Amino acid sequence: MTTYSSKPAILDMPAETVYNHISNIAAYQEKIDALPDDVKKKIGNVKFGDDQITISAAPMGDMILAVSERIENKRLALTAQNAPVPIILSINLEEQGADKTQVVTSIDVEMPAMLKPMVGPKLQEAAEKFGDMIKNLAFVK
Repeated sequence: MTTYSSKPAILDMPAETVYNHISNIAAYQEKIDALPDDVKKKIGNVKFGDDQITISAAPMGDMILAVSERIENKRLALTAQNAPVPIILSINLEEQGADKTQVVTSIDVEMPAMLKPMVGPKLQEAAEKFGDMIKNLAFVK
């Protein structure tokens, strides 16, 4: 597998608080539902459940990201089901003192070597956007 990771972000809160926010996946749906219609339209058809995220993308159909690993206060990983290639999205936490946490998001994907030059930059960009989403969406009160 090849890993594409976001730049580390430092959040001014303990790892336990960060983990509690990111591991409550169903809460994201409430936040999405509260957004203005024009913003929801940009996000697209995404549904958040207890332990999964469903992304509807025509013509492929629904892609489900299901929680596959939970390490309290350290890591949350979601594995793509029914994806054309194995994909794991992860959020990795590392305490940086009592009230700071470093967050790095990663996308692990298995793909043929000849596709890496074409797809790799897009996956790196996706990892950065995934990191921004976690930083911004997870901590909006």
